[in-house]
Amino acid sequence: MKLSAKVKKTLNSTARILIVAASCWFIYRQVFVQADFAQFRQQLALNLQAGSFRLLLLAVLLMMPLNWLLETVKWRSLISYLEPVSLPSAFRSVLAGITFSLFTPNRVGEFLGRIFTLRANRIKSALLTIAGSISQLIVTLVAGMIALLFFIPQYAGFSEGWQDYLYAGLVIFILLFSLLLILFFLKVPVITARLDKLIRPKWRRMNLYLIVIERVGRRTLGGVLLLSALRYLVFSAQFYLLLRAFGLNIPYPQAMMLISVTYFVMAAIPTVALADLGIRGSVSIYFIGMFFGSRGDVAASILSASTMIWMINLALPALFGALFIRKISIIRKS
Repeated sequence: MKLSAKVKKTLNSTARILIVAASCWFIYRQVFVQADFAQFRQQLALNLQAGSFRLLLLAVLLMMPLNWLLETVKWRSLISYLEPVSLPSAFRSVLAGITFSLFTPNRVGEFLGRIFTLRANRIKSALLTIAGSISQLIVTLVAGMIALLFFIPQYAGFSEGWQDYLYAGLVIFILLFSLLLILFFLKVPVITARLDKLIRPKWRRMNLYLIVIERVGRRTLGGVLLLSALRYLVFSAQFYLLLRAFGLNIPYPQAMMLISVTYFVMAAIPTVALADLGIRGSVSIYFIGMFFGSRGDVAASILSASTMIWMINLALPALFGALFIRKISIIRKS
């Protein structure tokens, strides 16, 4: 049944209202209803009087637009193979995607929110958007695995000779696997071109979508990986600054190792953004708390830093993104 333009407009408007309402409800529930927030407010009140805390918090807030600007440039460089998008428009689409992502598993709504702002073919747009997400995942995995090479000897320890050989094998495996992940990403256009020969004739229509990946240049993919690495450094530095802001004096190399292991573990846990804060806090306390040993006061500070970075990097952009939800068209006009 073909829908009239008026019905499509009504459905789109209703969908936008529901998305904004659901996102605001999720943020409210996470920030004000969860039991741990009372502890976070107490920690915040204790530290807010210190000038160093306010300075570090301001630095983290200023890094938030940089974080999402890097993501915007990365997405725009990929989507330009389908549709030219200005940087401000791409930034608004990224923010709208964050709003859309809060109530979806593993934040898949983030790329759905972006492609619903485009006029181009949605399947092809989704493939290019997913390629950008994969680049960020690869950086997270590679950084986490390399951090594990430093984490294991320091916190696991070796008491048997055979464990040294096992560790040497792990080093070789991680380095080779990291190299393969990077090469796989850079070779994606070649791989998709060859897939056409393996696809059954009745599935050849798939190649109409895969061909958009073949058009992406290796130089563009390399730039996307570099932008993903820069973005990783930005949000990892934000976490480190917040740990310092909440009174945890930890050397930067140690912090980056433990933060990278934390992000590595979190990347393997399927979650909804609503539960992401609780999982992030638990994993962060487990790994970063190792540096402080049996100190009982660090858990609250780590949880506060984890809560604050969630609010700054996800909840705050989602609220801004709600202003641009009107750009989303879930049901296209004829």
